[in-house]
Amino acid sequence: MLITKIKNNIEKRDFKVRKLSSIFNRKIYSTEPLKTRKNFSKIEVDNFVIKIAEKKSELKKAQALRYSVFYKEKKALPTLSKKILRLDYDKVDKYADHLIVIDKNRKKIKNKIVGTYRLVRGDIASNFGGFYTSSEFDLSQILNSYKHNQILELGRSCVHQDYRNGTIMNLLWKAIAKYVKLYDIKILLGCASFNGTDVLKYTNELSYLRKNFSLPDEFSVKSLNPKIYPACTEFNSNTNNLRTFVKLPPLIKGYLRIGGRVSYDCFVDSKFNTIDLCVIVNTNNIDEKYKKKYLN
Repeated sequence: MLITKIKNNIEKRDFKVRKLSSIFNRKIYSTEPLKTRKNFSKIEVDNFVIKIAEKKSELKKAQALRYSVFYKEKKALPTLSKKILRLDYDKVDKYADHLIVIDKNRKKIKNKIVGTYRLVRGDIASNFGGFYTSSEFDLSQILNSYKHNQILELGRSCVHQDYRNGTIMNLLWKAIAKYVKLYDIKILLGCASFNGTDVLKYTNELSYLRKNFSLPDEFSVKSLNPKIYPACTEFNSNTNNLRTFVKLPPLIKGYLRIGGRVSYDCFVDSKFNTIDLCVIVNTNNIDEKYKKKYLN
């Protein structure tokens, strides 16, 4: 009896060791060049360098920044492996391009990456399991209307909390515009979020977006969330439009300013602690002001 008990304890301990070892040995990032990748030259502005991550160490630091923003600040729920490694990663990282902003003047700090954006081209996604956005929204109308290589998914956008004055996001958008021209992208898509999972808290904002910025029928996407949320009612005409717009999350405002439109329904992601909307931007319809700013 005693021998059996000791044997069981040893087996349990060995299983835990093997499980922990597998977490550290897992390939959670990849920077192998894709065959269709074109040369994207870095952008330098003052002390900042904006480029595509080329080394595993660069991607790992971008994933560390994402972890600090999404899990530490915004209270997403990490898996055990993410909690141990303190990295935000998923299978999409392996075939995406990762824009990073490096602050060369960030002295005595190992991680000099202060902003990042994940870019997934449709021709690549179609060969590696699809877009991340497809896990939350039905994109069939978009995918049936455009060639895969004309579509670019934007995701995992984040900026270090000490750099949120608009400068870093502006640099990221300059790089995205350059990437759009390089690959002749027609459609930008992705998820933009409200923090938390209480839809009722954002009744005015969601209703305002539904009334003023919903996607047209030909671009309509449906949420895969089975629950219908009563918070999305007809927008109250007595509510101040400008005041409601100002209250929107910065990323959503950014997409709307350049001409983006959002899904009629939302997707509640309890693991990420967010209320997500699908955003679509037709690059032909980008506001002229932003075309001059970014695309010239």
